[in-house]
Amino acid sequence: MLRTSVLCCAMAGLFGLTVGCNPTAERAIKMRDDAVASLKTTFDGLEKKFGELKEKADKATGDEKVRLETKWKESSDKRQLAKMKLDELKTATTDKWEMAKNQADSAVGEFKKAVE
Repeated sequence: MLRTSVLCCAMAGLFGLTVGCNPTAERAIKMRDDAVASLKTTFDGLEKKFGELKEKADKATGDEKVRLETKWKESSDKRQLAKMKLDELKTATTDKWEMAKNQADSAVGEFKKAVE
């Protein structure tokens, strides 16, 4: 009986060390989630500017309308890419999140340039 208890405790300890105690992975997940939250906030602000750009294009006339519609269409493509990269970052694994973050940062930066 005592031998079984000791063996069970040893197995539970081994299982805990191999599965449950990975602070590096937990830290990476937290850093990824923080990056997602930060980029999401930036993206949401840019979405507002994107909507305002569309409203300006709808109200404008003549050459200004053409210029704003062109800018809005270019912004639309960059918005889709930024949204896709942000979604990829949300689901990135712990070993690939940094690359996904760099790509998402770049895409959101391009979207920002397009709407401002």
